[in-house]
Amino acid sequence: RHAYMTIEELVETNEATCKDDTCEATVQAELDTALPPLHQERSERIDKVRQAQHELVGVRNEMTTLENSLEKLEAATKTTQEECGAAEEGSEYLEKVRDLLQGMKRCPGLSGAVFEIPHFKSVAKVLSVDITKDTDEQLDAKLMAACKEGLPEATRNDTRAAAQGELRQRLVANLPEVNEEDMPMYGVCPSCRGEAYQGAVSGSYRRCFKSQAKIAGGASESKECNDGFVLAVCVSDLSLAEHQETKAPAQEQP
Repeated sequence: RHAYMTIEELVETNEATCKDDTCEATVQAELDTALPPLHQERSERIDKVRQAQHELVGVRNEMTTLENSLEKLEAATKTTQEECGAAEEGSEYLEKVRDLLQGMKRCPGLSGAVFEIPHFKSVAKVLSVDITKDTDEQLDAKLMAACKEGLPEATRNDTRAAAQGELRQRLVANLPEVNEEDMPMYGVCPSCRGEAYQGAVSGSYRRCFKSQAKIAGGASESKECNDGFVLAVCVSDLSLAEHQETKAPAQEQP
C-alpha cells in the first residue's frame, strides 16, 4: 500500500507539473510588454519615411523646373548662335548643367521609391475549406479568390488576402483588435502552418484567429485550425500618401 500511495503521489505531482502554464504565461506577459514599444517605434519610422518621401517629391519638382528652364535657355542660345560670338561658350556651359541634372537623377531615391502599407478593407467568407483535401496553396488560392470576388476588373488586382504573418505582427493598418465575427480568420502563407497533423494534405494544421480572439501573436493565435467555414482578411497595399487619406475600414463583403 505504501508503494501504491507513493506512486499515486508522484503521478499527481508530475501531472500538476505538466499542466503548469506558468512558463507560457510569463513569456506571454513579456511579449505583451515588449510589443507596444515596437509598434510605437514602427510608427515613428513610418513618419520619418513619409517625411523623407515628401522631401524627395520637392527635389524632383525642383529638378523638373530646372530642366524646363534649361530647355528654354538652350532654345534661346540656338537662335543667337550666329549673332553672338559667346554663344558657343554658353552652349558648352548649358551642356555641363544638363550633365549635372542627369547625374542628380541617378541619386538613390529620386527615381520614385514607393513604400506601401497593407490597409484593411473587409473580410470575405470562404465556405469550402478542408485541409484533409486542400493543400496550403489551394487553400490560399481560395482565400485570395474570396477577396477578389465581385470586384470590378479594373480594381481586382489591387485587393489581396493578408498573410498570416501580417496579421500576427499587426502589420495591417486599421486591422480590428479582436475577431468579432462568428468564423475564424485565416491568413495566407507563409507563416500559416500550425501543429503537425498527419491527416492534412500539407502535413499540418493551419494557424488562425478564432472568433473573439485577439488578433496578435502569442496565445491568441490558434495553431490547430481545421475549419470548414473561414474568413479571409482582405487588404489593399497603399502608398504612404494614400494611407493618410483613408477613412474607416470597409464593411464585410456580401
